[in-house]
Amino acid sequence: MPRHRSLVQLVLGPVLTRYVDAETVRYLTGHGGTFASDVLGLLSTWAMFYVALICFYFIFCRAARGYCAWKYPKAPTSAVPERLIANMIEVSHRAFPLYVTVPMLGDFFRVKGWSRVCDTLDECGGWAPALIGCVTYFLALELLIFVDHYYLLHKLDSGKRLMKHAYHHVYKYADQLNAFSGYSFAPQDGWSQGLPLALCTLVIPVPTPFVMAMEVLTGLWTLYIHTDVAPLPWPFMGCDYHYIHHKYNWYNFGFMTQLFDTLFGTIKHPKADAVQLSHGLLPMPAAELEKSASLTEQLLEARGIVDCANALKSDAARGGESGESQGTAMTGQTQRRHRGQNGNVSSGVGDAH
Repeated sequence: MPRHRSLVQLVLGPVLTRYVDAETVRYLTGHGGTFASDVLGLLSTWAMFYVALICFYFIFCRAARGYCAWKYPKAPTSAVPERLIANMIEVSHRAFPLYVTVPMLGDFFRVKGWSRVCDTLDECGGWAPALIGCVTYFLALELLIFVDHYYLLHKLDSGKRLMKHAYHHVYKYADQLNAFSGYSFAPQDGWSQGLPLALCTLVIPVPTPFVMAMEVLTGLWTLYIHTDVAPLPWPFMGCDYHYIHHKYNWYNFGFMTQLFDTLFGTIKHPKADAVQLSHGLLPMPAAELEKSASLTEQLLEARGIVDCANALKSDAARGGESGESQGTAMTGQTQRRHRGQNGNVSSGVGDAH
């Protein structure tokens, strides 16, 4: 017998057993002990997570958008054009089928007994091992997501071509970013960033509730960092830091904390007036408004026809800011020299909104 019950059996099993016998439910949810049962279990789990993600996306994205429009009506994030939001939704929907394979795989590893998750404190060995497992799991996520984001998606030419991270970075300016843009990736891009959530359970003893909580929190965090109205204190990689990442297509590659950006010298801090700009208390510069409008028109015309990297190149030609070329050329020795000269850790470039 499997060591753990699948999530689909836990959630839907009591309902299904009203209509079919318990043994059939076990077989359909991946507990039949055969390859066919495993496949059916994967399919049923995928379907459950897919429906859950659709509901999650529309409920929380609309809630975040409504909150921003009510609380910060003049904020750039409240001014994202409806056509651009429709584009974000379309791109996200194309990616959802692959996204949900991440929690599906995590659940499959757990059911097969391959992962090292523990369902109870006794299984974990008590409070101390459980807490150590949670911290280790979180730090592993921080490291793997940073490495994926920095090297595979931004630094390696082959990774940029294969993963198409530019599909996400065409949302560059403050009035092009909101909660809906948080899931608007090429399918393989968003999938690669979420995959550590499942893979880390194969090697790290961690409580199952913590893994599930991190999966939900990651979904919420992704929406939050693309809605630049509520910065968080150090050491979090809050929405103000992630806006800088979009503006320059570089810097601030971390997941939830600034840890690895600080260690790798890729941290870039917001300016003192960043909050006023993000709340709409200061106007968005006219030059940025013009470049944002041009980039929006280009990406709406080009999406699905040519690589979105072309839109970013055109933005750079119009004077759009980018730290990518400078960051790519910088060696570790140069970064250390800049830190020594400037007294901060910022890849040799000053702070920015």
